[in-house]
Amino acid sequence: MRILSMPSFKHPSPRRRGSSFALRSCLFLCLFACLFACLFASLFPTGLSAQEGATSQKGSIVGNVTPPHDHDMVLATARIAELALKVDIRPDGSFLFTGVQPGTYVLEVRVPSIGATAERVTVQAGQTSTLEIVLQPGSHFDEILVTASPNNRSSLDLATPTTSLDGDELTLRLQSSLGETLSQEAGISSTFFGPGASRPIIRGLGGDRVRILESGVGSGDASGVSADHAVSVDPGQAERIEVLRGPATLLYGSSAVGGVVNVIDERIPTHRATGLTGDVTLQGSSVDEGRSTSINLNGGSGRWAWHVDGTHRQTDDYEVPGFASLQEEEEHDAEEDVEEGLVPNSDIESQGARVGFTYFGVNGFLGLSVGGFESDYGLPSGLGHGHQETEGEEEEGEDDEEAVRIDMQQRRIDLKGEITRPFSIFRGLRLRVGSTDYEHAELEGEEVGTLFFNDSLEGRLELVQKSRQLSSSTGLNGTLGLQYFERDFEAVGDEAFLPPTHTERWALFTLQEISTGPLLWQLGARFESQHTDPDGVASRARSHEGLSASLGLVWKANDIFSIGTSVSRSVKLPAPEELYSDGLHVATQAFEIGNQDLEEEVGNGLDLSFRLETKGLSGELTLFHQSFDDFIFQAFTGGEEEGFPVVLYSQQDATLEGIELQARVELVEHQGHHLHLRLVGDVVDAELDQGGGNLPRIPPLRLGGGLHYHSESWNASAEVQWVDEQDDVARNETPTEGYTLVNASLGYRLLLKQQIIDLLLRGRNLGDEEARSHTSFLKSIAPLPGRDLSLTVKLLF
Repeated sequence: MRILSMPSFKHPSPRRRGSSFALRSCLFLCLFACLFACLFASLFPTGLSAQEGATSQKGSIVGNVTPPHDHDMVLATARIAELALKVDIRPDGSFLFTGVQPGTYVLEVRVPSIGATAERVTVQAGQTSTLEIVLQPGSHFDEILVTASPNNRSSLDLATPTTSLDGDELTLRLQSSLGETLSQEAGISSTFFGPGASRPIIRGLGGDRVRILESGVGSGDASGVSADHAVSVDPGQAERIEVLRGPATLLYGSSAVGGVVNVIDERIPTHRATGLTGDVTLQGSSVDEGRSTSINLNGGSGRWAWHVDGTHRQTDDYEVPGFASLQEEEEHDAEEDVEEGLVPNSDIESQGARVGFTYFGVNGFLGLSVGGFESDYGLPSGLGHGHQETEGEEEEGEDDEEAVRIDMQQRRIDLKGEITRPFSIFRGLRLRVGSTDYEHAELEGEEVGTLFFNDSLEGRLELVQKSRQLSSSTGLNGTLGLQYFERDFEAVGDEAFLPPTHTERWALFTLQEISTGPLLWQLGARFESQHTDPDGVASRARSHEGLSASLGLVWKANDIFSIGTSVSRSVKLPAPEELYSDGLHVATQAFEIGNQDLEEEVGNGLDLSFRLETKGLSGELTLFHQSFDDFIFQAFTGGEEEGFPVVLYSQQDATLEGIELQARVELVEHQGHHLHLRLVGDVVDAELDQGGGNLPRIPPLRLGGGLHYHSESWNASAEVQWVDEQDDVARNETPTEGYTLVNASLGYRLLLKQQIIDLLLRGRNLGDEEARSHTSFLKSIAPLPGRDLSLTVKLLF
């Protein structure tokens, strides 16, 4: 592949800072590993007598899983994520945990051929707890979210709505980008800058107001800087994707007022190996002649476990009904000779690989992972890098424009450790560090237009508190933490619109939970300080700090109904691009000017959620209101530079409010056959206060519904998504027509002795309808893909 040798990155000057940054990152990782190992060794001796003493203070769990209709228990596992414990479930459905610390935990049972469920279990010292679990094929289960709480709360126990995709549901929704993979979930849309670059938008907010995490720390790419920059996370390698809103987001960043997207994987093993396991996936698609391959392997012996994975994806330009560009459509109507059916320069080629190792002690583990990701993707033609035409200039056709491509690579080192044995007032300690070296070239033909470099280092340390009984009916638990973030960003080239910047940020955070009878209070707080230094010029450096807080309340009326509400105050600190931009930004087709006088943006939010969980009906209805003081946005000045409109980063109060709905209606469950109806919908209204007009690129009203069928061997679905027109537009923004998409799938599962083979045929946009996303900068030249048939073959072993 061409992207393996990137001659554009031989430019020597911009890497001087990056080289020193890489050295500091390595030293930082080594220091953290040594400190963690010393703490681990000093707190918890690993001699035989210590182990015997510790074992006598622990308990055991004996469980039995009953599958439906004598279903085979192939590749079934049980795990307690809080303690990093995982065991295989035997063919007869039994499992055993020994040496479990006393406490109350969430135990999750997962059978790939059936589904998953979770139960709470209390373990006492020297005692054996028993569990009886009954599984139903394809049945809904209470989702357990590892990102949202130190105690792995279920979705019913959280004050604000959450989204979780894993297993068969993730396979069904999987696309080439993270944004498109999540775009059918309630409250989540996508930037869709072509198939190569698509970032999630949550409740109409995007950019750095949505944090993208890889297993708890930032993705370390440049996707928050510009819509044409890809997220360096391949959703095909995810074990689970979780989306958070509300109090829990303060664990990861005060600027994440929109939400947090955490892509969870097993790059660093968190459970001891039980033999060689893994999966291999092959996929092909018709709309872009796409083909992709991925492999995951897990193994180990004794105290050591390892993980290896790799992925490769390649597509051609994707097909659309009619013409890609609205201008081409007009030219065709005028009987000019223009080509239809393809979006030029929309192909992708990407690959990635990772390897990780973990050492397990008696009371915890420490693991390290090294990986890389590369992507070479085109920006759909029509996004020219030249200036716009002015009167008297000669018109140039698209053929005279150079196709623009992005050649990206990232190298990443991750460190993860946990102490699971209680000490002092704490139940355990969690460490997570990630260091990334990111760079990409924007190529105009064979010429390098602009080089981007983004080196980041992020570390977080969490102390998980022991559960305490404040009274006979009141309990307290929570977490305290420290987070550090460092970033060097640099753009080099004729169209570099940002100066080199160095950003340092540190934060203290806490999330506390108080349970009293049917009420669960969730309190979050975060203090964050940031210093941004451009070009090393002290006079242009800026420092900001902010205190964010949230209060959530969940009232569980009974086992099936709960109400959750939260109020929050979040402080977003200005990003470097908002402070220091000064130049043409081709992705936004505007000349952007930063504002060094920007103050902290303060958001005040209110959420109210109603949740129902019965055998026949489950769902969640959420109403939200978010008001901003000094909302940071791009304001058109009315001027032009180089033929492009000038936008200035400005501040003005703003208000966002909306509704989200997700529901599931069980229709048939008879002798292993299961049919349910899925409903989803959302709407958001976003305006600047005092008559300032609408905010740009806000998603329109969306409604969707689908029938889903499951049996032991077969599954199928048929879905319809209706998107309304968007005519509540901002200044200089055009309305977007609505559309309706029809999707369907058919799958077959073959169970072998210790393997599973899944076949999945998917159809998307089966009506071949022209659909343009209002949230995309490229809506006028790059509609969503046309009719697509894809086949996925997955082997699990």
